[in-house]
Amino acid sequence: MVFYRKITVMVVLLLSFGVSARGEDGKYAGAALELGLGARPLAMGEAVVAVSGDGPLFYYNPALSALLQRPQLQLMYAPTFGGVADPMAHYHHAGAVFSLPGQASLGVSWTRFSVDEIPIYPKLNSAMTADRLHQKNLRPSGEPLGTFTDTEDVYYFTFSKLWQPTLPLGWLFIDLPLQIPMGFNLKVLRQSAFGHSASGLGVDWGTLLKFNLATLFDRRALGDLGIGVSVTDISRTAILWDTKHEDRIRTAVRSGISYQQPLRRINGELTLCWTRYEKYQTLNLWGLEVQSHGLALRAGKNRDGFTAGAGVRLWRMQVDYAFVTLEMDGVHRLSCNLTF
Repeated sequence: MVFYRKITVMVVLLLSFGVSARGEDGKYAGAALELGLGARPLAMGEAVVAVSGDGPLFYYNPALSALLQRPQLQLMYAPTFGGVADPMAHYHHAGAVFSLPGQASLGVSWTRFSVDEIPIYPKLNSAMTADRLHQKNLRPSGEPLGTFTDTEDVYYFTFSKLWQPTLPLGWLFIDLPLQIPMGFNLKVLRQSAFGHSASGLGVDWGTLLKFNLATLFDRRALGDLGIGVSVTDISRTAILWDTKHEDRIRTAVRSGISYQQPLRRINGELTLCWTRYEKYQTLNLWGLEVQSHGLALRAGKNRDGFTAGAGVRLWRMQVDYAFVTLEMDGVHRLSCNLTF
């Protein structure tokens, strides 16, 4: 079973830089970018385009980095496809967000998806199945000629800025404070596989409108409402191979809402979120989180099924775990955010 799953991963990776030449419009180009980022967002079904409070959220909406009030360091390790102790693929992330004057922020991040020891098999000696069936010398031995490694690196440079205007509502005799962050990612992609290499340059953009319903409706029990939108790979990011082949990553649009309800009896907060994701198809993603006294429980629905996770805050460190359903397998994600 492990052998066949490894073969499946190998085929997907090879398709990632070969199938678009046959008219698939780069459906598998930059496939590692579809894996998501951060255990907290992943546990919430990736429905986080309008959710604040976590460094890795720049991946889903670069504007959200502006809502971080202090510098933050982010780390994630994600064994993928197979057991935790011996996975077939590895997914790593490291990044940092720094506060700038004028309610702005700057982020630098790196992700790597890699598969080691992908076997290389010889070409079949005959195109006819019947020949190989009747002649033993034409049958493959099943032994690989060697192996190769597929590595996909992405470097993110994020800039975001927060505006806090006030909306006068004269008929209600109130002024409604607004939070409107806006940001963009500049990302550099590097990939190597089977002795060849490729590179690309992409741009993401996002914004958010956030305000307090308690102020708007004069009801102390209400919380904050967020409405967010982001566009990734705005110009259909091109990945250029040294073989002169070109893949393009389709533009994706995320739009959604979040609601954060204070839970005063337990000194906590409930977050409900929904995101509409449009790329190859239209998907509805859902998530929720309950936090209290430094502990968090999360659940959601992503494109492939159920997600769940938990988190704990230890002084300035937030440690999060997620179980994520993917098309091929369920995977575990562990990440850590350190706030300075």
